[in-house]
Amino acid sequence: MSATRRAAVTAALLFTLVSVVGCTSVSPGGVPDSHISIERTYDVALAAMADQRMIFSVQDRRQGRIVGTVEGSTLVATIQPIVDGTTRVTFEPQGNTAADAALVKRVTDAYNARMSKLGLLGGFKDSAGTEYNGPVPCPSGPAFCP
Repeated sequence: MSATRRAAVTAALLFTLVSVVGCTSVSPGGVPDSHISIERTYDVALAAMADQRMIFSVQDRRQGRIVGTVEGSTLVATIQPIVDGTTRVTFEPQGNTAADAALVKRVTDAYNARMSKLGLLGGFKDSAGTEYNGPVPCPSGPAFCP
């Protein structure tokens, strides 16, 4: 094989490898990286879990961790800052049942719906156009009001 052909094959192989490595996919419990602040992303993740009427045992904003339970299924949300300035959110069930998978889907859908409604200048908006700045805690404890 000539040196020119070898160089072309090597370049094509490197290009293919770089292209494949550059492709990313979102895992079942993952959502696209957020371009808003980590604080607001945490609020959206917490609100998405509250939408499912979860009872929260951990709400650690500093560590970016939320643990909630509903109907025997436990879900852990992890919110991490990424070097490029985005924020990564993952929702991981503690079990491996169909109910856990359904809960992850419902929370992920709620998170995506809230992120899509998030305005640049405001907070969360419901279907009636009422603006909110985040979930409102119940005075009786760590769970959120429905």
